[in-house]
Amino acid sequence: MATTCLNCGTIVADKYCPHCGQKATVNRISWHHLVEEALHFFTHLEHGFLATTGLLITRPGLLSKNYLDGKRKSYHKPISFFLIWITIYLLVYHFVNKFSHHQDMNTESLFSNDARVTAVFTKYRSLIELLILPVLTFISWIILARPRLNYFELLSSSFYGSSMLFIILSIQFIVAFIFNINFHTNIFDTITAIIYTCWSFYAGYDLFKRYNVSWLVPRLLLAMILGGTAYMFLSRVIVNLFMDSGF
Repeated sequence: MATTCLNCGTIVADKYCPHCGQKATVNRISWHHLVEEALHFFTHLEHGFLATTGLLITRPGLLSKNYLDGKRKSYHKPISFFLIWITIYLLVYHFVNKFSHHQDMNTESLFSNDARVTAVFTKYRSLIELLILPVLTFISWIILARPRLNYFELLSSSFYGSSMLFIILSIQFIVAFIFNINFHTNIFDTITAIIYTCWSFYAGYDLFKRYNVSWLVPRLLLAMILGGTAYMFLSRVIVNLFMDSGF
């Protein structure tokens, strides 16, 4: 029996509207509907999200290559994946910070020995990383990816790569909370930088070897050195702008 789609008004003779894809039968919202929607979100999120997270940690080049080649159904989309991990990081950070009572001994960062600058950077780190990401991607694109990938293809891959930073930070904060370790220290940030730098080299190598990039190791090292320099410079500039604006 044909019905009318409540979303777009198209006549529907099947289970789904051929024009907009909405179900032909739409029930009134009830507690059952809300529970079903929540369960649908978490079960569907878990499948793609966990699979993407696992592959990002172990075989990041394969993840990016598959996604760029159009094999996308099994993976979480890079921007939403990045935003979810930022959200997880912020929740973990604020939880651990609230229930841990350690003295702040973090007196410097990679780009400043000013404790106030370091505090602002830590507070707005997720936003700063997001602002710097397009610049770092451009450096990598110029040195490594042209002409095999266009800039926006590499940018989508970079969202995956930047997600790894927040995975590392989230794990570090959880471990610090469990073992009552003071994470407000210079060594904590240094460990983060070392782990992420090593993983970034592995991820870059794992990706670009799949595109048969010549002189891969020296070009990758050059991209990381220039990217690291740009990161430290831009981080300081952005933090100073935040401080001048009263953040």
